[in-house]
Amino acid sequence: MKTVNVTEQLNAMQRMFLPTSDISDTLRKNTGSYWEDQDKVLDAMQTFANGWFERRHAGTHAALEAAQRMCKAETPVELLREHQGWVSGAFQRLMTDGLACQQQCMAVVGTIAPPLTPLGSEKQAGVSPSESKATARTDAA
Repeated sequence: MKTVNVTEQLNAMQRMFLPTSDISDTLRKNTGSYWEDQDKVLDAMQTFANGWFERRHAGTHAALEAAQRMCKAETPVELLREHQGWVSGAFQRLMTDGLACQQQCMAVVGTIAPPLTPLGSEKQAGVSPSESKATARTDAA
């Protein structure tokens, strides 16, 4: 009966599953890119959150000041003017929130899934976007 060396078999199996140097280099680059992208996403999220909190603080201070001025108003016109000023500022902050959210989403998507072909490469190659779509449809058929 033949003696089986389990250690040799396990070592052979480990060597079989070890990545080659080319694969190892690619894995190292991809891993580094992944964590760098995660850091970029976190930085963008922190910037967004800090801006959001700043706008909320500005909104509460503006509401307090407007309420105090409204309480001191002597005519309904003054009261409405103060309220209108506060509403205008609140709307501006809301619009800034929406823009910041859109920019955050674009930053995250751009980091997670960069475009497959650089923007403008079709124009440089002399192919219009409509021609490339038509070609893609033809190729798919």
